[in-house]
Amino acid sequence: MTAADCTLEHVFDIEVLFGADRHIFGPLPGGGSQGYTPAIGGTINGPRLSGRVVPNSGADYALVRDDGTIELSAHYMLEADDGTSIYIQNRGYLVRAGAGSAQPSYFRLTPYFRVPAGPHDWLSRTVIVGGGERRTGPDRSLFRYYALV
Repeated sequence: MTAADCTLEHVFDIEVLFGADRHIFGPLPGGGSQGYTPAIGGTINGPRLSGRVVPNSGADYALVRDDGTIELSAHYMLEADDGTSIYIQNRGYLVRAGAGSAQPSYFRLTPYFRVPAGPHDWLSRTVIVGGGERRTGPDRSLFRYYALV
């Protein structure tokens, strides 16, 4: 294995619960519409991080493009089991499989973290990628994250 070789290591999963207070407006100049969906809570579980999504600490500000692709830009706070506060910004793409489809055909993202020095600061110097699934009852997204090692 050389320095340029990469592998993926599962680090944690996040379940984000969404509130009913959704807003979509548009059309925007240049096309598309802007969406807002608040994150009302959730959980974090995994081999390298466990905790919760801090309730009402942020939202997904999605751009719905005219081609049906959704550009994700979610910001919210996490709290590790040891009480450490962690800011996450998720950027990515969600593409619907077709009209009426419950699951997207493509749902991938790259998170960015701000975290204080300490046991979780590895998040601020590690490339992490993830995949998502949409669920209902309650409205939520499930994300699985991998460190690029």
